[in-house]
Amino acid sequence: MKKWQDFINEVTKKHDTVARVICFKEEAKFLTIKRSMEEDTSQGYWDLPGGHIDEEDDSIEMGVIRELKEETNLESSIKDLVYIGKTENSEADSYFYATDHWTGSIKFNKNPKTGIIEHTDAKWVTIEELKNDKTFELRTFPTYLLDKAIEKLKISKT
Repeated sequence: MKKWQDFINEVTKKHDTVARVICFKEEAKFLTIKRSMEEDTSQGYWDLPGGHIDEEDDSIEMGVIRELKEETNLESSIKDLVYIGKTENSEADSYFYATDHWTGSIKFNKNPKTGIIEHTDAKWVTIEELKNDKTFELRTFPTYLLDKAIEKLKISKT
């Protein structure tokens, strides 16, 4: 039988908040980045730029903009983000955004908190390339969000 305090701890357990951004460029290609073997989880998986929202972040959107810069050296602004959706599991709530307005060139830098380089490769791919290329079978994000992102970006421009 569970102790009362164990029950309280389980119910009040803080979820992580994670945010990712789908960066598009011409021809509906989006950026996917490969997680480093130095990472704690999902080593070698293809990922979207983003990560944990910190207490210092003023909002989820500010956190995802910070993560985009930290992980890829690309910059965008809150006004250029389009909210795509949210997924939940027992460990984290994940928020997804899309943008086709960003600047900079991809460069992988050390994470300022951990000192490791979190990603080692970047590719611009279409959704079809992602679905048909076995290279991308190991990925951290659901593909249905990519189609949804394209639709929401189109709607935001009308």
